[in-house]
Amino acid sequence: MMRRAVLILGVALAVAGCSTLDRVNPFKRKDAAEASLPYRAALRADRDGALTVTVKAPGATVDMVRESVRYPVTRYCLLERGSSDADWVTDPATGDWAYTATPQGDLTFQARCRA
Repeated sequence: MMRRAVLILGVALAVAGCSTLDRVNPFKRKDAAEASLPYRAALRADRDGALTVTVKAPGATVDMVRESVRYPVTRYCLLERGSSDADWVTDPATGDWAYTATPQGDLTFQARCRA
């Protein structure tokens, strides 16, 4: 009887703990890593799996915004596809990430989750 009571209590505690997972999931809220990035990035996922990331960064180079662009793609791929690997559209001339720039200084990059 005592063993059954302990088992029931353990199951009850485990199930009760499941409801708190969303509140402590660091991927569902802004965390310290995202807050410390130098530029704000916005990610858009298309139905075909293409990811577009735009960064407001007047005067910045690709190297300056790289982590601000990489973070939302890595986070998205990890949560939606189960792997953080992404393939980036590259510029054939430089081999670096391809991007488009607006006159206001916004840089837009494209990637696709690998998994």
